[in-house]
Amino acid sequence: KEIRITSFKSDDKIFINVEDNAGGIQQEHIEKIFDPYFTTKHKKQGVGVSLYMCKEIVYKHHNGDINVINTKNGAKFTITIPII
Repeated sequence: KEIRITSFKSDDKIFINVEDNAGGIQQEHIEKIFDPYFTTKHKKQGVGVSLYMCKEIVYKHHNGDINVINTKNGAKFTITIPII
């Protein structure tokens, strides 16, 4: 199990990448993972608010963006925050 965190600055933004090697996110779920209460887990294992809260914090409190893509080994989340 591996999580790789990298960051870099480009122009007026900072990019933070968080990438794992856990096989990725099923394509039918990838558009919904930032929705409130969306979960693929059993109800006893989670309520589906963590990624929604991450999105809210990045968008509303940092005027940023968060995206996810599947890579050959897992999922890669990219947080983009403007430098002010």
